[in-house]
Amino acid sequence: MKEKKRQKDSSSVTKPEEAKSKDAGSIVTKVADTKVTRRTLMKGTAAVAAVVGVSSVAMSGRKVREQGSTASSQTYTTISPTASNTATIPPPAPVVTTDPFGVRTITLNVNGANHSVNVEPRRMLVDVLREDLGLIATKRPCDRMCCGACTVLIDGLPHESCTIMAVRAAGHTIVTSEITKGDPVVDALQQAWPVADGGQCCYCASGQIMAATYLLKTNPNPSVADIKEALSGNLCRCGNYLHMIDAVQLAASNLGGA
Repeated sequence: MKEKKRQKDSSSVTKPEEAKSKDAGSIVTKVADTKVTRRTLMKGTAAVAAVVGVSSVAMSGRKVREQGSTASSQTYTTISPTASNTATIPPPAPVVTTDPFGVRTITLNVNGANHSVNVEPRRMLVDVLREDLGLIATKRPCDRMCCGACTVLIDGLPHESCTIMAVRAAGHTIVTSEITKGDPVVDALQQAWPVADGGQCCYCASGQIMAATYLLKTNPNPSVADIKEALSGNLCRCGNYLHMIDAVQLAASNLGGA
């Protein structure tokens, strides 16, 4: 009887183990016999990627929570606004202009007032007067020192401003025909010009008046020959020279010279 029980116990023990081994063998056989297709491979790869992605997101969330907990436990010190930094910062290197053609700032004394302008060294005085300072009475017809319409007084002497660079005029006194009440001679000539019909189109009148101003300042009682010589460098396309002579004589008379 005891032997029969032992056989039954051994048979009861071995049967489940045999069943398990049979099931495992059948699973291995099925896996081995299963044909791996492209579709099943792609499905498996996608499933693995999804699992890896979810796990990485979970890990990153865990790290953020851990960092947040550690950051919340940190203490911060308040820096006083009056605290000074002891670190020394070297000063920036000075800017040195090495371009001889670069823009520079000059001061021009025109009609008794100083004007600060930024100019290139190549710019002529007539351009700065007209474009930068707005003194458009000075004309620029020929641009080669032939007509005299751009004549201005520099330190009391008549000069064609189309051939004088603006940087060369810095530090000198410049007078244009815009000055009237500041100069009695210029004022007298401007009043006598329309009275004596000194100009028709008056395009050259500014340069003519500047040349006549120098004449009356150096010779208050000029002769007709003196007037012709003084105005010889100024051209008038209208040919109104005789009336210009009359205008200069009238201005000299009003000034008390004739």
